[in-house]
Amino acid sequence: MTSRYRFEGFVLDLSARALLADGVPAPLSGRQIDLLAALVSERGAVVSKNDLLNRVWPGQVVEENNAAVHVSALRRVLGREAIVTVTGQGYRFALPLIDEDAGAAQGQDTASASSGAAVPTVPTVRLRSLPSLSVTVHGRDHDLQTLLSRLVRHRLVTVVGAPGIGKSTLALACAHERRQASRDGVVWADLLQGGQAQDPVSAVAAALGLDPDLPLATLLEVLRPMSVLLVLDNAEGDADRVAAFCHALIEGTEDVTLMVTSRRVLRVPGERVLRTPPLSAPPAGRSVDEALGHGAVALLVDRVRAQGLPFSLGQHNLDQVTTLCRRLDGHPLALQLAAGRLATFGLDSLCERLNDRYRLLTRGTQAGPRRHQSLRACMDDSHALLSDVERLMLRRLEPFEGGFTLEMAAAALSDRQLDAWTVAEALEGLVDHSLVQVEGDERPRYEWLESIRAYGLLQLEEHGEVHLARHMHAYTVSQLFERAARAFEMMPDERWVVEFAPELGNVRAALDWCVEHAPVMGLGLLAHAVPLFELLGLRDEAGWRHAAYENELPHDLPPETLTRFCIDHARLMLPQDAAGAGVWFRRGLRASRTADDPSVRYRALCQQVLGDREISRAALRHAMGEMTALAGQCEGPHSERLRLLGLAARAHVWRLEGQAAEADKALCASLRLARDIGATAWMMDDLQRLITLLVGHGRSLPCASVLVREWEAGVVEGALRQRLRACRAAVLLAEGRLREARAVLELLTAPEGRCLAGPDGLEVCMPLLAWLACAEGRERDAAQLTGHVAAAWPQGPRQCPEAPWDALLQRLRMRMDDLQLADLREAGRRWMESEALAAALAPPEDVAREPPRAVPVIGWIDADQRRVGG
Repeated sequence: MTSRYRFEGFVLDLSARALLADGVPAPLSGRQIDLLAALVSERGAVVSKNDLLNRVWPGQVVEENNAAVHVSALRRVLGREAIVTVTGQGYRFALPLIDEDAGAAQGQDTASASSGAAVPTVPTVRLRSLPSLSVTVHGRDHDLQTLLSRLVRHRLVTVVGAPGIGKSTLALACAHERRQASRDGVVWADLLQGGQAQDPVSAVAAALGLDPDLPLATLLEVLRPMSVLLVLDNAEGDADRVAAFCHALIEGTEDVTLMVTSRRVLRVPGERVLRTPPLSAPPAGRSVDEALGHGAVALLVDRVRAQGLPFSLGQHNLDQVTTLCRRLDGHPLALQLAAGRLATFGLDSLCERLNDRYRLLTRGTQAGPRRHQSLRACMDDSHALLSDVERLMLRRLEPFEGGFTLEMAAAALSDRQLDAWTVAEALEGLVDHSLVQVEGDERPRYEWLESIRAYGLLQLEEHGEVHLARHMHAYTVSQLFERAARAFEMMPDERWVVEFAPELGNVRAALDWCVEHAPVMGLGLLAHAVPLFELLGLRDEAGWRHAAYENELPHDLPPETLTRFCIDHARLMLPQDAAGAGVWFRRGLRASRTADDPSVRYRALCQQVLGDREISRAALRHAMGEMTALAGQCEGPHSERLRLLGLAARAHVWRLEGQAAEADKALCASLRLARDIGATAWMMDDLQRLITLLVGHGRSLPCASVLVREWEAGVVEGALRQRLRACRAAVLLAEGRLREARAVLELLTAPEGRCLAGPDGLEVCMPLLAWLACAEGRERDAAQLTGHVAAAWPQGPRQCPEAPWDALLQRLRMRMDDLQLADLREAGRRWMESEALAAALAPPEDVAREPPRAVPVIGWIDADQRRVGG
């Protein structure tokens, strides 16, 4: 057996288990010498990894990557070209051998020839020039730096993104930046030519100036000694074959870095993905310079000017330009196509026609590929790469606005009998193809770009599935909000809003469709979605959505849904039409008698007691009796919000009956329960009810005093803290501590306090300011404030059914005659808000002086000093 081998300045001495480099032993371990011997002894033949493991570690169980680690160490000593990785097979020793024991090189040549291991000749490389960067890259500075950074740290980076998003432009800009960083430069290979996917081996060989029919093994031999950045552009046409090629290249070379552009992820070991976002578009209200700092605006303006059009961005057209950029999602191809149509349609008409963008955005560059000549061609190109289930999902999920979850996607496709795993895999495929964006970690949420969603609508129309898709979307949202309504009974307001507020767009879309096509489903959804509208400050929208149904209620509406609609409709119309609200309260109460669930009737009774201003005292007492009888059945576990409603209703009746102490206890119990369950909005309303009770009663109430002191010591922020301060002012006034009450009210009416309190903060304070003026002996100011409030807020959105003005007016009548009171109230009606504030907090000693001076107002106050309520 041969014991010594010579190759390119090295001598492998098997008897001494040493590798000599110019007579000096190389720093190799015994295992590494054994592995080298196993390769050399095969004289150029391939040795599998299993054979190597068995020879070097006989009888031992070791990890497969041990061989790779030792091969890497040998390459550092012998050179990268000494040991070749044969993909899927193993390794072979590639240097020519001289068998010293056999005598001379002739013996080695003969042995090599007999084993068929002649080393092939490596072809000469002639790199093609890198494509020129013919356009200015706008808005990609951060993305470019991120890509450059990843290429330094990783050998395979895939740049993915939606069709036409600018992946190739970003990669080309990066390639020009990296030309000097790699010893052998940059190789650019386009894998999609003439609309046909190219074999990556042939494309790379051609880019290197080699024969396109070169086999993979030879191409790897060529690339192995090179230090180069290899760019594979448009890899989505045959992503599986590209993935296999990239894996072979990573395994078979050591200093080749790969950058791939693709509409889908390759899923190769070691791959790092950079998702290309749309270009940024400015929000409304930005200056011209700020707008030009956003990539979408800069690209649009640049492309318009490139056509020689006399276009300049200024304040006269800034709103239209930013609207156009936002509606096109900052999509580079769409923006370039829109720039080409600007001369024909103009900005306004262009924005109006975006609903038909796939007919509008055509006439792209004739020199580029077909997919860049229109937005439709670009999307068709991606659509052709999808599976049947992915295509189904692309069109059937089009109705979702503002995104959706995996569970919602499965529900919307439930008519197709697809299991959850099939839906999940198809959705993952759409994400991989960059057609769907995913946000969030704990509960991922999926979103469309508007242009992709519009393409889904085209597909729905072509398949005749528009009505079906809209129906399944409405059904999905309706089912979701049935669960949301149950969750609302048990979840804090803040957490519930975080969970369900993202679905506002879907709720609106479903309600819009249901009005005409599925009114029963729409009314059920509306009933369950009212808390969402109210917690988001959208009571007006909830009101007009209810009004859309009031004249055409379906006859087959379930009694529970009818009751909920009537009661909610009454509550929402109460500030504008108390008499009409009373009619709907009574209709809801009648409907509740036919419902099987007693809680439906209990809720209707409570809401009528709280809201119906037309109800008689006798009817109130009768409702109170019914409520008491039903309370035991309805106020059980997991019904805390129903219990809150019952407490507030009982407190209201007791207040009207003059039982202030009982009302005080009920309201404070309701407030403590609301705090325990996190019902922040209810706490705001209960504090207002407590203020109304204190103003009307005019004397101290023990439970309110204790509660306010306790809560002021706790951590309460924002509007709730300001409402609590208003309640504190009422307690102080009731206790006769006027100086302290004045100090609190001054804080509340200061600009900072009013900002925190919200738009209805001043309305809440007005009864307290009138009470303060009356208590300080400033009856004239108090009387004029009552007139001002009657004109400025005839019935505010959060005002209780019976505000405390009657009690204040009764106190004033004890100090002045009716004619004088009427004159003063009429004078107050003509006050501006600033005058009212100045009078409300005028010092007691200045009562007889000239009319009050105006103080500055902010926020929602009339900045032009117009008279409110005339």
